[in-house]
Amino acid sequence: MLRCGSIVLLVPVLLGPPTGVGTSMAEDSPSQVLSNETCPLVAIWCRDEGMRMSSAPYLRVAIWEDGRALFAKDPAKWGHSLREGRIAPYRIALLKKALLSTGVFDLKGTTYLVPDAPAYCITVNIGNKKRTLSWDESESPNYGININPQPQHLAFKRCWKMLNLIALVACPDQFHDSHERFSEVPQSWYANRAIQSE
Repeated sequence: MLRCGSIVLLVPVLLGPPTGVGTSMAEDSPSQVLSNETCPLVAIWCRDEGMRMSSAPYLRVAIWEDGRALFAKDPAKWGHSLREGRIAPYRIALLKKALLSTGVFDLKGTTYLVPDAPAYCITVNIGNKKRTLSWDESESPNYGININPQPQHLAFKRCWKMLNLIALVACPDQFHDSHERFSEVPQSWYANRAIQSE
């Protein structure tokens, strides 16, 4: 169940003052974590762009429990320019609360894809709970999830939008450009198979 009031209160805190944590990624950068297949606390990515020619996958944002973050230089469009940074532990604790307040683990459906359309994914991984959502982010009427939308479809879309907002707001204020390319999605990022939901 969505609890928007809680989210509204947490988002300004997530924006909060700069973390003050250095941006040195030294031994354990997010890019190295990608190769180790460690599942982030939250990750949002484009698996493929359907019929469109592309060089997917693309990453919008991935934040690990230890504060490491890898995120798109421009989250409004899919591309391979990434940034790296760190988030303070208190902000990670707030991020977990905000992610849980979206109701992601209470959703009736997890996958709403259309043949030959893009496939975007969000994974939330908190404690012993892990869930992957899949959608094409299309808002066109009479298309996909928008054909005769039921309460579970509307709840899914609200949750999807809030997860995006929360994850992007949580990105660190201090960062540097990453030279890594998000070229393959680690299997550990998928909590469930993308089977079409009702």
